[in-house]
Amino acid sequence: MSRRTPLVLFLAGLAVCGAVLAPPVFADDAVGVFEAVDGDGTGVWRIDGDAYIVDPDVATLGSVVVPAAGELVWVKFEARDGARHVTTLSPLGFGPEAVQDGPYLLWSDADSAVMITVVDGEVVRTEHDGIAAGDAIPTPSGLIPKVIVGAFSEAPAADWPDATRILAVSDLEGNRETFMTFLRGNGVIDDRGRWTWGDGHLVLDGDIVDRGAEVTELLWTIRRLEREAEQAGGRVHYVLGNHESMVMAGDLRYIHPKYRFTTDRIGETYDALHGPSSELGRWLRSRNSVIRVGPFLFVHAGYSPELDRLQLGMEAINETIRSGLGPPAWPAAAREDLRTGLIWHQQGPHWYRGYFPRHAAQWGGRPSDEAIAAILERHGAEHVVVGHTVVEDIGWIDGRPTLIGIDVAWRDPSEAAGLLFDGDGLHRVDSAGRRTPLRRPVTFDGGE
Repeated sequence: MSRRTPLVLFLAGLAVCGAVLAPPVFADDAVGVFEAVDGDGTGVWRIDGDAYIVDPDVATLGSVVVPAAGELVWVKFEARDGARHVTTLSPLGFGPEAVQDGPYLLWSDADSAVMITVVDGEVVRTEHDGIAAGDAIPTPSGLIPKVIVGAFSEAPAADWPDATRILAVSDLEGNRETFMTFLRGNGVIDDRGRWTWGDGHLVLDGDIVDRGAEVTELLWTIRRLEREAEQAGGRVHYVLGNHESMVMAGDLRYIHPKYRFTTDRIGETYDALHGPSSELGRWLRSRNSVIRVGPFLFVHAGYSPELDRLQLGMEAINETIRSGLGPPAWPAAAREDLRTGLIWHQQGPHWYRGYFPRHAAQWGGRPSDEAIAAILERHGAEHVVVGHTVVEDIGWIDGRPTLIGIDVAWRDPSEAAGLLFDGDGLHRVDSAGRRTPLRRPVTFDGGE
């Protein structure tokens, strides 16, 4: 069973045709305040002062639930004959006064920026001048009381062979509270959310963004933990995944509906809030996509034999991807040439699924043990660790200990799990810190 919530199940999926990833088809949608409806669920709905026609014969609607006045509604529609005809709608169950978002820090020049925060549905803007790297700026956010400005002129190192304590998770998808519960249960942070894991290495193996409702707050929390870990002799490694590259390129199919509401109110697109002029965007663009930590090669989706044939080092892969982050999404040339299109090519590290028998045929076939051994030898590792493809539990992929899958659900603490490596070997750990040695093959489900 997929872990995807009902709210996002009807989002357009990433089409896969044969062995080629197809570019997405975007639909019109909006999130607004429901005002009134003419009729008994069909007819004309008024949302944010605009009229939407709910046709009685729209099969995708099923049983129409009329929201309360003042409730937010997510609606997808087609424009026909000068009117908006609803194809899918979903009441969100809360009003605008419940919406919190941010902060976003958008740079005007080298030392001036505007901070934008949504508090109780209202947009709060503050201007700041004379900012320098390392400055702490207070915010009106209840979860993120201050942000510290970074300096991202240099990318973080990609090779950490001497790490001896490693905890790895992936595909958090904006589930900040579950993540914090998991870290507390495993002794990584204290009750105040501060780093307590000393020289340990925490690896986030991509897809931290999209789907969830606390993406912005989660990103700022990770940035803070990066600083605290480094001060204690440890590290937090953020590996980019396909959803990070999609957001930065403007492919916004998977953002939580809350962000469609807040970006409309802010007056900026979601990708602009994570663009090269934003603090979060600059930070994301400085992250790596392939790293070695201890005996593990971490990559979000997979490291394909086709990528290995290019004989690129980690730094070359990471720099090529960093230099290409941003619009346009799904450029045809990048999907055709792996060497220059590492972000969007199906054999690239953000998309490759060939390790999983269910998907192998569409991704060039099951890689041989010899091909995996060559990848590991090139980078001095013993295991490749991937997220991206949903697994029922953390463990070996296709019965091969050289390949480990860690993409599990993060909706609540009962589902969350990570991969722990320390002096006692390899373990699956849950939100309570319980350890289970990796001894059995993993099963899998799919995922995006």
